[in-house]
Amino acid sequence: MTRFPILLLDYDGTLAETQPAILRSLKEAFDAVGVTAPSADVLKQELTRGGTLQTLFQAIAPKSDERDAASFVRHYRAFYPAADEEETVLFDGVVETLTALKEQGKTLAILSNKHAPTVHASMARFGLEPFFSGVVASEPNFPHKPDPRVMEERVLPLFPDLPRSAFLMVGDTVADLQFARNAGIASCWASYGHGSAIQCAALQPDMQIDIFSNILAQAV
Repeated sequence: MTRFPILLLDYDGTLAETQPAILRSLKEAFDAVGVTAPSADVLKQELTRGGTLQTLFQAIAPKSDERDAASFVRHYRAFYPAADEEETVLFDGVVETLTALKEQGKTLAILSNKHAPTVHASMARFGLEPFFSGVVASEPNFPHKPDPRVMEERVLPLFPDLPRSAFLMVGDTVADLQFARNAGIASCWASYGHGSAIQCAALQPDMQIDIFSNILAQAV
C-alpha cells in the first residue's frame, strides 16, 4: 500500500485559481444587498480563513442576521457562474499531476467548503470529474471544514474500513489544516494558494508543496 492511498484535495486555491472570480462575485453581491464592499485586501484576508460565504458576510457585516446572510449568498451564487467561467483557471500542471496520481494508484476526492453545485460545474468545465471518486462540498445542514464531523459523517462513509492513516488532506488555508488536525489525519499545505503563511505554518502541517505537482513526491 502506498503511504497515502487516499488524497482529499481542496478546490479553491489548491487545484484552481478562483480568487479573481470570487472577489468579483463578492463585490457584486455586496452591491446587490446594499452593503458597502470592503477593499480587495480585506476580502482577500477573509478568504485566507477558508470559511463559507455565510461566515465571510457575517464577519464583514456583524450586525446582519441570518436572513441578510442568506440573501447575500443567493446573490453571490447567481453572479458566480459567469465570473467562474470567465476568470477561473487551473493552476499549472493540475491535469498532468492528477493523471500521474491516478497512475500511482491514488484514490482522489474533493473536500471543499465551496457550494457543491458550483464545485461540480467548475470541475465539469475543466474535465476534472473523471479523476475523482467523490466530491464532498458545502450543502445545507451539513458541517464544513474544519469541523471534524465532516470526516465522520461525509468522508469515512465513502471509504469504509480504511484507517485514518490512509488519508492526506491537501489544502491551502487554515480551514484545511485545522480540519486535518481535528480529524486526526495527515495534512499537506499548498503554500501557493489563498491561505495566510503565518497562520498555516503555525498549524505545523505534515508537509508543504509550493506548486501542485510537488504532491507527486510528497504523497508516495
